[in-house]
Amino acid sequence: MQQVQIAEAKAHLSALLERVEAGEEIVIARRGKPVARL
Repeated sequence: MQQVQIAEAKAHLSALLERVEAGEEIVIARRGKPVARL
């Protein structure tokens, strides 16, 4: 599982989605607090 900040997720959304499709779990955080899990 990897945690990324919202700004990074916005900048690299396509790459993150490819990793999720490959089975990896990504957590998106705002100010260090998890807000979404892919």
